This record gives sequence, structure tokens and C-alpha cells, in this order.
Amino acid sequence: MPKPSRSRVKACESCQLVSGTLYRAVVDASGKWKLVCPVCRAKVESQPFYRYGGTWKADKRH
Repeated sequence: MPKPSRSRVKACESCQLVSGTLYRAVVDASGKWKLVCPVCRAKVESQPFYRYGGTWKADKRH
């Protein structure tokens, strides 16, 4: 029998928009990791300090 999926909620650390998918990324010169929404990620991914660190999803299978 499959486990029920879990659903969690988090907000973007840049714009505070609640999103089901967030990206762990370095978005500024500070070098600190932040969880950002797809809109904010698109704004910073062409910057020289941008670094991708993984995807956080609200719906987990386990």
C-alpha cells in the first residue's frame, strides 16, 4: 500500500510569494543559500554570483 503524500507550504525568501516549487540558490554576493520561487530564479540565474543548489517541492511522496 503506497504511503499518502505530504503537502507543505513555504514562501520565497526574496518576494514572499508562496510556491509549490522553490529552488535553493545563491542569489547575491553574500554567498548565502536562499529558497526562491521560479520567478525570482529567472531574474537572477544570469547573474555571475548565481549558483543552483537543488529543488524543494511541496508534495513529497514519503
